[in-house]
Amino acid sequence: MSKHLSDRIRRMELTPYERVVRESMGIQGAINLLSGDPDFPTPDHITQAAVEALRGGWTKYPPIPGYEDLRGAVAEYHGRYGVEWNANNVLPTPGSSQALYLCLESTLREGDEVILPTPTYLDYFRILRYFGAKIVEVPMVEEGWRLDLEGLKEAVSEKTKMIIACNPNNPTGTVYTEGEVKGIADLAVERDLLVVSDEVYNEFLYDGRRHLSLAAEPGMRERTMVILSFSKTFAMTGWRLGFVLADEEFIRGLQRIPIGFRPSSFIQRAAIAALKGPWDEVKRMAEEYDRRRRFMTEKLNEMEGVECQLPEGAFYVFPSFRDLNIKSMELVENLARKGKILVHPGLAFGEVGEYHIRIPLVKPIGELGKVAERLESVLRELKKGEGRAKLSS
Repeated sequence: MSKHLSDRIRRMELTPYERVVRESMGIQGAINLLSGDPDFPTPDHITQAAVEALRGGWTKYPPIPGYEDLRGAVAEYHGRYGVEWNANNVLPTPGSSQALYLCLESTLREGDEVILPTPTYLDYFRILRYFGAKIVEVPMVEEGWRLDLEGLKEAVSEKTKMIIACNPNNPTGTVYTEGEVKGIADLAVERDLLVVSDEVYNEFLYDGRRHLSLAAEPGMRERTMVILSFSKTFAMTGWRLGFVLADEEFIRGLQRIPIGFRPSSFIQRAAIAALKGPWDEVKRMAEEYDRRRRFMTEKLNEMEGVECQLPEGAFYVFPSFRDLNIKSMELVENLARKGKILVHPGLAFGEVGEYHIRIPLVKPIGELGKVAERLESVLRELKKGEGRAKLSS
């Protein structure tokens, strides 16, 4: 049967780092930090709303566009960032990955160039590879992980179709400044580019920072596709609920894609309860992530040869091991075998991520303390050159 697979499927063979991660998942007793899956429970009022919806008969097919009251609530919610949306600008999807897929399916042709400020969310690379797009990486400036706006301008060619911007950034925690948002917007308008604005961590910003949406910039509402998710904000990863916010004509186009992308009826009803609040639990999660980012950054910077910048948003740290000359794949393999810690190598987030790893802060501080201890122990062995473990040949 393999000879009948499409070219799209054939080019999805696992990369070396994907193979290493896949193999490491079989290690028993390991602390799994491969995904950004919050360790908090979904707030009770959301779960209760889902139960009540099930008992109330919300078990049939929902309308293709999603329920209008939910779409209106999402439009109002994101409108706080200065964008005038209404219900017709919103499409609910079963997770933000599905939202991203729909946006790219509806806009990309094979060979189109897509600019990624890197490091950035690793799944962008996989889905762009699937569509046959050419990925153009523009490395961020590692000191502070700031956008290289001049580099972005130089990267645009006649084949450039869009920029995918992850703000707050996964994995670096970068929160875009006013200048950075304006810089991307000016470039997109000047060169007639589309922008995917991935804003799934918009509720997790620290030290008084505020979230700025690219869609709010002049000339950007009609060319920006905003991606939102309830997975992180409300600790609803298993519920699978995301959203696209975009120009109404574009949303109507997404609805014509012939795949089933409607979230379950009872989940949509629970989503309304999530937005209505209370928001106390979301605030508590943000406060705990703030504690964890400070704790883990301090622990990492205490290790000889390790440098870790304090993230501005999201809930990851992205430490550098460059001074130890330990590449990310080697470190990930040794952490899995010797430290029983499963993490993604920095290389998975773009070439500039080499010598880094991503550590999601989705475990209690006590568990993160164990991660730090095991990491430091593995680093000591590696510095001594003692039997470097290999998962792959």
